[in-house]
Amino acid sequence: MRCKFASVIAAGIFFVNSLAYAETNSFEQSNFDELDPAYKEAPVYGKGEKPPETSMPEIDDEGLEFLVYNENGVMAFAVIADHEKYYLSPVLAKNQIQGRATLAQMSKKLDEIAMINASYFMPSGSLIGVTKIDDEIVGVDDYYRSAIGIDYGGGVIFGRVRYQGGVHFYGSEIDIDGVNCERGENALVLYNRYFGKTTGTNNFGIEVVVQDGTIMAINRRKGNNVIPQDGYIISAHGTAATFFDSAQVGDSIRINQKIFSDDKQLRKYPTIIGAGPRLVKDGTIAVNAIEEKFPNDIRVGRAPRSAFGVNEYGDYIFAVVDGRQAHSRGCTLEEWANILLKNFGAVNAINLDGGGSTELIVKDSLVNKPSDGRERLIGSALAIFRK
Repeated sequence: MRCKFASVIAAGIFFVNSLAYAETNSFEQSNFDELDPAYKEAPVYGKGEKPPETSMPEIDDEGLEFLVYNENGVMAFAVIADHEKYYLSPVLAKNQIQGRATLAQMSKKLDEIAMINASYFMPSGSLIGVTKIDDEIVGVDDYYRSAIGIDYGGGVIFGRVRYQGGVHFYGSEIDIDGVNCERGENALVLYNRYFGKTTGTNNFGIEVVVQDGTIMAINRRKGNNVIPQDGYIISAHGTAATFFDSAQVGDSIRINQKIFSDDKQLRKYPTIIGAGPRLVKDGTIAVNAIEEKFPNDIRVGRAPRSAFGVNEYGDYIFAVVDGRQAHSRGCTLEEWANILLKNFGAVNAINLDGGGSTELIVKDSLVNKPSDGRERLIGSALAIFRK
């Protein structure tokens, strides 16, 4: 389940409700301001740095192909990488969930072949969509939506996933409302090592430190506690906090998390990247945005869009289409699926976050033009590396 405190319009546009600055807000005011520039200014670069200019990459690597589509007022780009020579990996903006960065800032620290923006995200950087990295759940969502499964050998699978989690204590159970995200009113959120060093929460709740199924510490009305590298913090507010009224250090406690999927194999994959909707399924256009309950800002009209797919050989496809600009008006989801299938060879494909977040870097070259006129601060990316 997604954390209950905020309303989110996807594709990187955010509206935060009045709880954001109330005592129920999990983040201290200073932390929230630091994490959320609110897009009032262009991203701040280091001294002497400038945003990268768009350019066409020089492709001479074996097993790598770069394609451009430019028809009917629509311009799109794709890079295709041989899955036997390259592998996929998720990238967190600041090597953790908390905080955001531009794609160029993420790329600068790595030696990737290509990088594309990935999951929907909150202003704090928390990911929207069921997300798993190295077998640990790092982000969740309320909905049953499309996702990508990636195994350690580079194999990819597509399907729909949903999350269910609970905390079991003294014969009772309470639902987990979110993982690595802002704690809302009367909510329970689980924080693990992927979130950051501390929870960033305020003092209006309780935080239970758990390691190896044992309560190691209980912090009542003391937030922003250190997250153990080999455990969790259960952070609860309001009615959810009363669940731990009788808890004591040394008590046994069990955290149960499950991923359900329409493909039983997908839920077993060590890496899962949730986004959606599905665009292409087994060589057929299969846009299911209504079924997956996406809002109109994603589902309806033309926009800049990003996608991940595979071709008939299982090779990886990163693709973006520019939009809201003179050179390219963008695509509907159906148009985007058609380009991916017929022009870029995708037999399976999923939509990623889009709008101003849409961006593709290939061999250190930013190949598209972000619709904001600058790079947007985002929460995560997918990257292709040489094996």
